[in-house]
Amino acid sequence: MAISTESRFFGLDLNQLKADVFKTWRRAPQWPPLSWLRPEQMLRLVPAEGAPSVVWESGQPVAKAGREPAFWAVELPEHMVLRKTVALPALDPQDCASAAELEVQAISPFAADDLLWGYTELSRSSKAVKLLVVLASRTQTEPYLQARVAEQLHLQTLKGQTKAESLEQPEVWVFAPERSPVVFQGFGEHARYAWGRKRLWWNVGGAALALLLCAVIAATPTAQLRLRAIEATHAYEGMAAKTADVVAKRDSLIQSADKVAGLSELLGERIDGVQVLSMLTHVLPDDTALQSARIQGSKVTISGLTENASALMQKLSNQDGVKDVRAPSAATRMGGGTKENFTIELGLDAKVFGPKTVVEAEAAKPQPAEPAAAAPLGADAPTAPVGVAPAAPPTAVAPAAGATTGTAPRPASKATLGGSTKPRASLGGSVTPPPDAGGKQP
Repeated sequence: MAISTESRFFGLDLNQLKADVFKTWRRAPQWPPLSWLRPEQMLRLVPAEGAPSVVWESGQPVAKAGREPAFWAVELPEHMVLRKTVALPALDPQDCASAAELEVQAISPFAADDLLWGYTELSRSSKAVKLLVVLASRTQTEPYLQARVAEQLHLQTLKGQTKAESLEQPEVWVFAPERSPVVFQGFGEHARYAWGRKRLWWNVGGAALALLLCAVIAATPTAQLRLRAIEATHAYEGMAAKTADVVAKRDSLIQSADKVAGLSELLGERIDGVQVLSMLTHVLPDDTALQSARIQGSKVTISGLTENASALMQKLSNQDGVKDVRAPSAATRMGGGTKENFTIELGLDAKVFGPKTVVEAEAAKPQPAEPAAAAPLGADAPTAPVGVAPAAPPTAVAPAAGATTGTAPRPASKATLGGSTKPRASLGGSVTPPPDAGGKQP
């Protein structure tokens, strides 16, 4: 099996692709955006007729030369030159050079070692390229060139300048119809080309360095911010490592504080049942019998019997800490009865009816009164101070027969707990003494 040595990839000739890429890059200095990288060089032109002048390499005269050119050229007279215009397809400059060389070899009347030639592009379009090819005989041109070189050396000597090395290898030019120079190959043009390439690389290096400096300048603030961020991160990590124990204690303290706050919130919403019963005891009138009382959070539902349910609701609404008093159902009165069966819901303020702390309890505790004189046997027991909820319902104490007190007796209570008519302690009422043996009331 034969091994193919062709450099192809998916049918594409890699060698040709490489050559095309190199050709493109060689033409890059001729592009308008990059033409400034290879500026034109100045030359001192010695024309066939007239005085020497300073021109650009494109043939245009220099208006004001600031320095002496490093290169020079000699123009050949027209009688020493053969010209021919050649039309070619739209080829690359490198291909045009090869085509011009083939055309010269085909039409040259001179021997190969006696041939001098050059070419230039007259016009270029997308379809064709027109070239001007010039030929000359080395035997005829050398005496003329030597004479011109000797003449220039003599002038340099008279001026006190010594640039014999540059004058020994002049360029040989012939001008096209539009004053475009045609350079003969094989003379001093190679030195100018080498100097131009060197200048091109210097300019490319300077442009690349300028772009690099601009990129560095643009990236410096970002790099500084990045370094500061890294430094701050390392400092933070170091500080966090040093304060790990303190942070853990702080977190534990914050969690404890949250728990205490939550507990305080729960305690602040609690309602003290003893205070609620004490309030109901003092607020409910004597004609009211309370059958049930249910406390759910800050909501209290009471039901029982009373003579006027609307008046009772109004009285409860006027109490401090009581709000949203309403009747979930209408009060009803049984046939032939004088009392209404009611159910009332009311909301309580936890700040008023909530549990008291030890400090608040001590502040709210009444001051003990001075001991009074001993009461005679059979006198009524002193009543509890108003506003203090009793721990248990007071017991009934019957006054002794014939005993006198310093205060008027309290009226008999009609309010009962559970609707019974048997004399007992009531919520908010007084105590009805039992009848005597003879069935008389005091």
